Amino acid sequence: MTMTTYLVVISLMLHGVTFLWILTLMQRNAKVEDERRHVLRLKDEIEDMLFSYTNEIKEENKELLKELKLSTKESQARIRQQKDVPSSKNNTSEGNVQPLLKQTPKNNEVIDEDYLPPILDEADNQESVVYEQSDTAKVLALAKQGMSAEAIAKKLSLGKGEVELMLKFYR
Repeated sequence: MTMTTYLVVISLMLHGVTFLWILTLMQRNAKVEDERRHVLRLKDEIEDMLFSYTNEIKEENKELLKELKLSTKESQARIRQQKDVPSSKNNTSEGNVQPLLKQTPKNNEVIDEDYLPPILDEADNQESVVYEQSDTAKVLALAKQGMSAEAIAKKLSLGKGEVELMLKFYR
């Protein structure tokens, strides 16, 4: 064999090694690009989720404001009626008067066994005061029992996103 043959063989081997090296780099580049796309997709999903949560909370806040305005108007109307009617304890029977703060528990209300209401002083011991467990405490108690976020939202008449946020913040 001549020297030219050796050089051609060595050149072909070097070309093969270079070709394999280029293929390996292209595969690595494709993996990096796939990971970058995956991260961007996750970022977009998180942004969409936060956007939907904030929109849901905004809608619930609007509904709450409407309810507060209605209840404020109703309470103002009640106060006006009470001012117009002469107040005497003989005219009102004890059974018809209900304190504004007293609330009856709802059928679907959750009571956490660990929750204890604050102890009242003798001066504060009024029958019209009722302490109610917060929505967050109810959500956490139901989650502790193994219920899903969707089931908790239905049971407590809350938004699913709101329940998921509570669980994420307090777990």
